[in-house]
Amino acid sequence: MSDETAPSNGDSNGDSGRGSGSAEIEKALVRRRSVLRGGGAAGLSGLALGGTVATGAQAVGPGSRYSRSLPQGWTYPVAEDLLPFGHGVMSGDPLPHRVVLWTRITIPDGRERGWDSTVVSDPQGIERVAVRWVVATDRRLRNVVRRGRVHTTARRDWTVKVDADRLPSATTLYFAFEALGYRSPVGRTRTAPGANDPVTELTIAHVACTSWWQDWFNSYERIGERRDLDLVTHAGDHVYDSSGGHPASRFWKGQTRWDEDIDNGDFTTVAECRRRYALYYADPALVRAHQAAPFAIMADQHDYDPASTGDRFTLTTEQAGEVMFEWTPIRPPVPDGTGRFRRTPGRHRNIPTPRGRAALYSYRSLKYGRTAEVILIDVRRFADQEGQTSQVLGDEQWAWLEQRLLASKARGTRHRYIVNQVNLSQVRVFNTPFAAQLEEAFGFSFNPEQGEIYTTAWGGHPAERNRLYAFLREHRIIDNIVVSGDSHGFFGSDLVEDPQVPSYEPLTGGGLLPPVGVEMVPSTMGRPGGQDVIAEELYFAATGGSRGAAFTDAATYDARYRPLALAPTIALEQAAMAVNPNLRYFNWKAEYGHTMVFLRPDRGVIECWATPQRERSDEARLLAQFRTMIGAPHLRKVRSPAPGRGPDRGRLAPRAATVTARRRAT
Repeated sequence: MSDETAPSNGDSNGDSGRGSGSAEIEKALVRRRSVLRGGGAAGLSGLALGGTVATGAQAVGPGSRYSRSLPQGWTYPVAEDLLPFGHGVMSGDPLPHRVVLWTRITIPDGRERGWDSTVVSDPQGIERVAVRWVVATDRRLRNVVRRGRVHTTARRDWTVKVDADRLPSATTLYFAFEALGYRSPVGRTRTAPGANDPVTELTIAHVACTSWWQDWFNSYERIGERRDLDLVTHAGDHVYDSSGGHPASRFWKGQTRWDEDIDNGDFTTVAECRRRYALYYADPALVRAHQAAPFAIMADQHDYDPASTGDRFTLTTEQAGEVMFEWTPIRPPVPDGTGRFRRTPGRHRNIPTPRGRAALYSYRSLKYGRTAEVILIDVRRFADQEGQTSQVLGDEQWAWLEQRLLASKARGTRHRYIVNQVNLSQVRVFNTPFAAQLEEAFGFSFNPEQGEIYTTAWGGHPAERNRLYAFLREHRIIDNIVVSGDSHGFFGSDLVEDPQVPSYEPLTGGGLLPPVGVEMVPSTMGRPGGQDVIAEELYFAATGGSRGAAFTDAATYDARYRPLALAPTIALEQAAMAVNPNLRYFNWKAEYGHTMVFLRPDRGVIECWATPQRERSDEARLLAQFRTMIGAPHLRKVRSPAPGRGPDRGRLAPRAATVTARRRAT
């Protein structure tokens, strides 16, 4: 069978079998090392003899006719020193005995035929590449537990995506690839615990709305430095369809307009969509994060949906989904609405890329023993489609979600960690400056019929949200931590039907209808929140529009217009929290970053971190820390927090220094 032939249906989702300083740290800096200690020799055991792990890809044998040299005029984004693995290595969607491993082979073509694999199927005359992979329990890759060999071609954009199986559960593992005479950097991953594994604590980093142009991805760098991660989750807009013209933290040298460059404007074709992933995955901070821990990604609308229509736009939603499955370690579920996973295709075959409508299915769950179940839901692709009961999830996904929730309770699972693209908790109407501009930027109305500012997803169907809450309350499934995205700010909420006394008492989390869980939105890596939406409107009014200077002149924007927008943003935050007592934390200022979640036997701990936006930095600020107790969910702010730390999950392999080929970000 070819690499694209779908295997027969197999086992269901998951495998059975065998791991809080001063009163306000808002201004306290936590400085972290930008370079980790470590190193050491490493041979790709069983694949090549001798050698040491280099900071980039390392030659391990004859490369046949392959050349790493980039031809004159080459602009395709790639980490040059990692070639042929020019976009690093990545893992994802771990099960107790399986984990998805990913990389891509880049073959620069010297005959000036271009980088587009839909046109050039044989760069350098190479039509097919054999790729060997290995998984070991040590960073030197000597204690091998699994290995295999697959092939990749232009049909799958030279990506490699294998389902490494027969692995020990709840175990930190190291992996690498070899192709064309070179060895990839070494990645670290971790399998999920089985039902009987003595794992009681999990550490998860959560991100959303990551914008290459508006942020230097310092949060990804901080995530990549951690030694305690079990998983990284992403609530969507993992790769944006467009830079949007917002003031840029980085752009190509000599660039002045955002909408006239292939790496900034709307992607319009399959090739351009693939190239956008290449742009992101060549970033050194993201390369590091990908190497550090497995990812579980749920795409939002910008990942999937073409931004515009017209003669130039040939990309369909289904094709964008196919590219996402090619370029990420998302484990594709069976496209029948059940969320089941297929059997592994084996160690010598790539995971087939879902095609057509099958590429729309990505809701799924990952069991983490008795500690947690990670449930990724999709409020975008199935909303208002064939839904007599659910206009947010669709009837199939609604039934699946109920089944997953009930099954997790029956197993005695302590935490449900739910990845959700758009705020689940309500945010009701309030009067605020620049309401029209915020409405246009975020796509919500400040005077909708149902009284909430978000009219998409749960905000557009509050009765359906209350039905979910009632289901959770009826079945006593209340220890839920929902991590969301889309809002471009830190939104921390208790999940309640009615946020007013006597139904809900905000100081204690009690009342007649107490919370059935908590929610945190992790801000964004650079995409504009409330303060920046206001500041941009002021700037555009002064400069005559969003095209041109606003994109490349962030210094002027930051110095003049962000300060003007600060006071109305603070007023907006205070008004929102006054009207919404269940909104326990609201930060819509220009402070962008990520969230850390620590799942413990008796509680969950949630931290909000901000990192510098305009330049590479080794700094991070702990803005706030919260805890929520098992059996009594409620976001309680920790008054004297210290940064959390989970169990040590093992040292990383040496850092891979990356250089983006032929284009330099300014």
